[in-house]
Amino acid sequence: MLRHWWVAVLALASVCAGAAEPSASKNLSVRLLGEPETLDWSKAHTSIETYVLVNIMDGLVQFDSNMQVAPALAESWKVSKDGRTYTFKLRPGVKWSDGVPLKAKDFVYSWKRLLTPATAASYAYLLYDVQGAEAFNKGTVKDFSKVGIKAIGDSTVQVKLARSIAYWIDIPTFWVTFPVRQDVVEKYGPISNSEWAAPGKMVTLGAFSLVSHDYDSKIVVKTNPNYYSTRGNVDTVEFMVLKDDSTALTLYESGRLDFLTDISSIDLKRLAGREDLKSYPYYKTGYIGLVTSQPPLNNVKVRRAISMAINKLEIGKVLHGGQMPANSWVPPRMLGHSDNIGLPFDVDKAREELKASGADISKPIQLIIPNWDKPLIVAQYLQESLKKNLGLTVSIQQFDHKTFRSTVDLKTNPLFILSWSADFPDPDDFMSVFLSDSGNNRTTWKNKKFDELVLKARGTLDEKIREKMYSEAQRILLEDDAAIIALYYEPNMALVKPKVQNLELNPLNYLLLRKVSLGS
Repeated sequence: MLRHWWVAVLALASVCAGAAEPSASKNLSVRLLGEPETLDWSKAHTSIETYVLVNIMDGLVQFDSNMQVAPALAESWKVSKDGRTYTFKLRPGVKWSDGVPLKAKDFVYSWKRLLTPATAASYAYLLYDVQGAEAFNKGTVKDFSKVGIKAIGDSTVQVKLARSIAYWIDIPTFWVTFPVRQDVVEKYGPISNSEWAAPGKMVTLGAFSLVSHDYDSKIVVKTNPNYYSTRGNVDTVEFMVLKDDSTALTLYESGRLDFLTDISSIDLKRLAGREDLKSYPYYKTGYIGLVTSQPPLNNVKVRRAISMAINKLEIGKVLHGGQMPANSWVPPRMLGHSDNIGLPFDVDKAREELKASGADISKPIQLIIPNWDKPLIVAQYLQESLKKNLGLTVSIQQFDHKTFRSTVDLKTNPLFILSWSADFPDPDDFMSVFLSDSGNNRTTWKNKKFDELVLKARGTLDEKIREKMYSEAQRILLEDDAAIIALYYEPNMALVKPKVQNLELNPLNYLLLRKVSLGS
């Protein structure tokens, strides 16, 4: 790799030379770890898109600084006595960035688009509790009027659920439920097209509007003059795509970058104790996905052996980011979390399971990861552990972010490293990832009992009973079938310039810039 050192140097020099001096009070620069897969919020499904989407768009409701659901585009809402009908009253006078008034039909169209099979949205399943939504998404119902969402005039959105859901008011906080204008989308193609999600075409409702998008370089947003709420003094935000950790840190230290996450493990160790290094709570679990259709992982005993051969206590020591070993899939501070779930680290039992499997382990097992610092360190630790403890040879293959995601979607490589961070603060958001029909389940694993427990827990209002269901479901996922291995929980570590005031980075990893004021 040494022969490529000059490429990084020239790239850094180019970025610094081409950058204008930031304004003392108006411009903010933020790191993006990679190029977003899409800015079409109906289709977006990775953490890379989060920082941009939550600043250019709003939903019916939002989380406040205490993680309580609060009004956003809806000024109020009512829930029927049976918990199945939600009626949202839109805030008056809200306009899109092009001056067109927001209407209830924009939500109806957005949800229709999300559920349309041709859209192939990974998060379509989030709306399955809406009456008729699952049938429409699966193509068994063609008439969208059969789906329980409708506009009542221009200012009221009504949603009917198939049954009462304990956490359902959290769902309209998430970006896939944000409204979309039919005239804007279909000007550039069919309902499923994403051509509209580009500068000069996109219209938005958030505190900022998309101005430019230079692929693999930066995304620029500016203040939306039609924004309905109050905001700080930031005029322009540059989201700079910086895949290399050392380049990102150099730009931060030189004053070209104001906010930086995904700091390398080596740098976190060196920067420990600095006042501008902040730790934010994060609902996140890092995990190993085991593609259960790929040999030798199609043998459950092999999967269980791998799980028991990994000492998770060591992971935090090599990453230096405050990581804690994960037992349950559901993270701490959330209903359903338990330290008494998951297979223990036990090399002797792991070897017994592997021997009893009778599997052929003579060939290397492919492990795929994104080409970032943290996954590589974890992958190398796993490679060493599985060789030492089980005699398994693991072959590591790295890809850039977009190629990695598309490769994971193929479900042809036995092992992959990913993390899941909450879209809303309820255990269903974690548990639903591995439902049989979930668009985010890349393991090919399916378990009818697991599905039944998770789906039943959604409609259970008694928290003690819900918790018991989630415990049972997690034991199936992590112990009995070992479809994934929960590795670690971690906070969100970030470098923040002292001039950046009122910045919010909530446990969902929503970087909320609308309140930010820049001092001197």
